[in-house]
Amino acid sequence: MDNQLYSYEEVCEIIQDKGLKMIMKRDEDLNKICQFGDRGSILNVNTLLYNRYQIHATEKDYNAIKRMAESENLAIVLRENDKDEIEDVISGYEEVGSKAVLFIKNGNRLLQLNETEKNLPHEIVFFTNENLVLILDCLCENDTYKPKSKSKVAAPVVVAPKVVEPELSDDEIKEVYPEGSTVSHVKYGEGVVKTVAAGKITVAFADSVEKIFAAKVCIKNKLLTVV
Repeated sequence: MDNQLYSYEEVCEIIQDKGLKMIMKRDEDLNKICQFGDRGSILNVNTLLYNRYQIHATEKDYNAIKRMAESENLAIVLRENDKDEIEDVISGYEEVGSKAVLFIKNGNRLLQLNETEKNLPHEIVFFTNENLVLILDCLCENDTYKPKSKSKVAAPVVVAPKVVEPELSDDEIKEVYPEGSTVSHVKYGEGVVKTVAAGKITVAFADSVEKIFAAKVCIKNKLLTVV
């Protein structure tokens, strides 16, 4: 099922736009992760290899996100207590790009994620960009993830305006990824650029699999290589 999730770079941009305090790093398996606050929940974004997002959650975040998901009729609590059984269930939801949000209480112990901090006992797994936004909005309610406000009596600080990169025109994108050209992707292999329109690149890969990429992100991070 076509379920194009955001790249790590796109997720980081969304988190920054929402004003959440975040630390970017890699874990021992070289997965790209974002840790909220100083020692808060961790979002694992390895969407080049998997069609899922995964959160190693604190008790507070686990309960808050679970309440939110239940209000949206999205929450499913996994009762399995065997690592292989849990992985099989997650894979089943992943294959169909489910809209569900899976909750695994004490999942770090069950999945044997020994490298994860002990204050992050629970696991939350989900499979859509829409749920990512819902969950990030929920995390925005956690005051510990917001930058500390500066004292009102402090001297005014002049902040340079944020530099906004200009949007690329479709003609400029086509100069990098011409329509009809063959490109290579680390996850999907070789494919052919079908169309370039409205800042998006549509690529047809093997077995009639089509993926749509944000052109600016592809060019900036070299996600597609012209063969």
